[in-house]
Amino acid sequence: MTRIQLAPRGRAQRRSTSSYARKDLRLALYLVLPAAAAIFIVMIVPLGFALIASTFEYSLGQEESAVFVFLDNYAKFFADPVAISSLLNTALFTVMSLFLCMLIGVGMSVLLKSLNPRTGNILRAIFAMPLLISPIIVSLIWRYMYDPTYGLVYYVLSWFGLEEWGGLTDTTTALFSIVITDVWHAVPFIILVTSAGLTVIPEELYEAARIDGAGTIGTLVNVTLPLLVKTLIVLILIRGTDAFRVFDLIYGLTGGGPANSTSSLSIYAYKQAYENNEMGYAMAVAMITLIALVILFGPLMRNSARSKGDS
Repeated sequence: MTRIQLAPRGRAQRRSTSSYARKDLRLALYLVLPAAAAIFIVMIVPLGFALIASTFEYSLGQEESAVFVFLDNYAKFFADPVAISSLLNTALFTVMSLFLCMLIGVGMSVLLKSLNPRTGNILRAIFAMPLLISPIIVSLIWRYMYDPTYGLVYYVLSWFGLEEWGGLTDTTTALFSIVITDVWHAVPFIILVTSAGLTVIPEELYEAARIDGAGTIGTLVNVTLPLLVKTLIVLILIRGTDAFRVFDLIYGLTGGGPANSTSSLSIYAYKQAYENNEMGYAMAVAMITLIALVILFGPLMRNSARSKGDS
């Protein structure tokens, strides 16, 4: 008798649950659809156009005379020494900038946390000021600072007898000079995000580390950095992809010179498109840049998403 009464109730409950699930799914689709449509229009459509255009040889304004060349544009890239040099410059710039930004930014964040809260907040506000300046304006400021005649950088270097340092005019020092400028502009972002991550670390853990006899370095290695891993991964992804796509700073400081020693993939693609008027080839360079970004940072993004799902 009990089973006869419970069965219909169980079926009704299952029908009610499935009805709610369908309504929730419908609502979720309605909410996601506008964002999905925007992403499709803003990202997928241009990406598809660039991929198709990269298989053609054509000039701007003469699209009707485009010639299908399939993968010839990609083969042309790997046969061009300037293109390979631009790829290597981009990779080297990304590694140097990312390493220095993370080292200085995290170090400054830990140092500011050890100060009086009011003093630390004032210094963070001061350090954040470069973020308010656009990259192209930063490049103009630093171009004057790197001027060998009246630039501030050479004035400081003269104190140490380094007036002959090449700066932006020497092929061996130009890229590193741009890295210094990029680090100056990007470190404040690292400081702000890392400082926010440090605020969620419980003070009890630091007290326990001090009781166990851990020093400053031991606390940093065993407490601070392990608990900042997720924040640091996000920073590496953001800063790394931003550095790999660098254009403004190089364009404003050197334009890719001297002798293409500071040419990046973005600068190279720009010159092919708007100086040589080879739009199809420029699209191929852009696709190669995207593929390189996915190869370099894709595994890190996948591991970050997996760790977030596990947590």
